Amino acid sequence: MATDDYDALVQRSPQGSVFALSWWLDAVAADAWEPHVVEAGGEPAAAWPSAVHGSRWGRLLASPPLTPFLGPLLPPRVGRSRSREIKLLEGLVKAAGGAAHIEARCSPGFDYWTPLSWHGFTQTTRYTWRLDELRDTEAVFRAMRENVRRHVRNARKRGVTIETAGLSDFLGVHAATVGRKGLGEVAAVSRQALARVEAAASAREARTILVARGEDGHVHAGGYFVHDWRYVYYLMGGSDPEHRSSGASSLLLWGAIEQAAERGLGFDFEGSMLRPVEEFFRAFAGVPAPYSVVRRTTSAGLRAERAVKRHLRGLTAR
Repeated sequence: MATDDYDALVQRSPQGSVFALSWWLDAVAADAWEPHVVEAGGEPAAAWPSAVHGSRWGRLLASPPLTPFLGPLLPPRVGRSRSREIKLLEGLVKAAGGAAHIEARCSPGFDYWTPLSWHGFTQTTRYTWRLDELRDTEAVFRAMRENVRRHVRNARKRGVTIETAGLSDFLGVHAATVGRKGLGEVAAVSRQALARVEAAASAREARTILVARGEDGHVHAGGYFVHDWRYVYYLMGGSDPEHRSSGASSLLLWGAIEQAAERGLGFDFEGSMLRPVEEFFRAFAGVPAPYSVVRRTTSAGLRAERAVKRHLRGLTAR
């Protein structure tokens, strides 16, 4: 199947996003991904792109790093009938073959996972926060929680400004965040993927790097944002712990939201189930958008291995 045909399906699918485009997957999966396509009339009608990993139990299909949404891509629904959608979903399960494990954080646009349950999948609902309507940014600002509005105003009074920046500026402030949270190993994997994303996304003008800089020139906060034809996504962020009281993080996100409005796009905070992060995102008056995490493990050996690991973790936690 031609890459152009696959990307055309991504762009017309209600579940499509920048994270499913071939260039993005080439970057984050280092070319180790497959589209798993169902065709109709010689054209791709549906796809389930996944990163592919080998294991002693067989193939593992999952989402690659820095990819919040992936999973099944279906064509626009015609009328109220789900029949074609069910047929395509079952075709995608077959196209994925006998993988030992399949897991996907699906797009919020994927709203009907029942046919997957018939094939042994389980599902967990999670949430991202979105601002879909940004034509009136003044109204959006008024709707935000008072403490966030106050942080934005105070940051401006202190001379904090928002500016576009290079990757090195962002990585500096991001390192301060992951160091504080003890996420060095996870961050190393993300940084490797981000370097490849940066090369691909900057060439396509599909990303923006913003930093909040104080009057003294220090970067207080930074964010890496990517966008497609629907949303600007808050992919990664960081803040300097020495300047946490400056209001820079709130000002940075507000600046990104204003830029999304200028592009005529919505804004996706790219969700979090962590309580302090969720509370911060919720304060920007967005709407919770549910999405499904679906998974199926067909390998008995892999299931047993994971059960042993869970048991050992439980013992060490006592």
